[in-house]
Amino acid sequence: MVARQLRYSAGTWLELGHAQLLLDPGPGTLLRARRARPPLSPERLSAILLSHKHLDHAADVNVLVEAMTEGGRHQRGALLAPRDALEGEDPIVLRYLRDYLDRITLWEQDRDIAVGDITVRPVRHQHGVDTFGLVLTAPEGRIGFVVDGKLTADLAQRYNGCALLVLNTVLRDWNPDIEHLSFPEAMEIVQEVRPNLAVLTHFGMTMLRAGPRKLAQKATEQLGLPVIAAGDGLTLNDDAWRNPGAEATNVPAAM
Repeated sequence: MVARQLRYSAGTWLELGHAQLLLDPGPGTLLRARRARPPLSPERLSAILLSHKHLDHAADVNVLVEAMTEGGRHQRGALLAPRDALEGEDPIVLRYLRDYLDRITLWEQDRDIAVGDITVRPVRHQHGVDTFGLVLTAPEGRIGFVVDGKLTADLAQRYNGCALLVLNTVLRDWNPDIEHLSFPEAMEIVQEVRPNLAVLTHFGMTMLRAGPRKLAQKATEQLGLPVIAAGDGLTLNDDAWRNPGAEATNVPAAM
């Protein structure tokens, strides 16, 4: 999917409270941000959030740190990331860029981190490298990002209370050898958490062939709550998840 760019791999840009946050800057993030209408400005970011160091989530992290700090001219912004993204044999964040940042904070299970008026709580996932999903508590409400990883016994309960739940749904059908969520497993989580809105994203080829929108509609009918499939440029305002039944829009010029 990433190599063919059948879907963009530019991550998620968040405007919550008084902060702008970027989650998982994969390949093409800076390009998509600058080409959005209106353009998204990395120099206005408060923080970059990295769920894990795999390239489809982190390939643009260095160029975004450079852009956020305007080439290091202004020491500012935060990077929140797993330990192995910065330490060990295979770190992904370049060392010379680290001094450009105001702070670097490493994820620890259930340790809340403040970014302005936003509180971020990491949720450990099982995915081969250090991987953390996120629960963000903002003035607009609580948002959960169920990132890459396999379904474990306590995963869903860690996202309880989220009004908006975004789920990386790679597989159409369960595969025990792949540490990614399948569509049925994602629906198990949605059924337990029961958010005001669930958004499926991060599709692999089997999901794309099956038709994510068709599957999301089926889930909506079966679960009795709104489930949508993200497309390139999906834009949500808080009415879409604070007020069930409000519509999301796909904006082609956005990320």
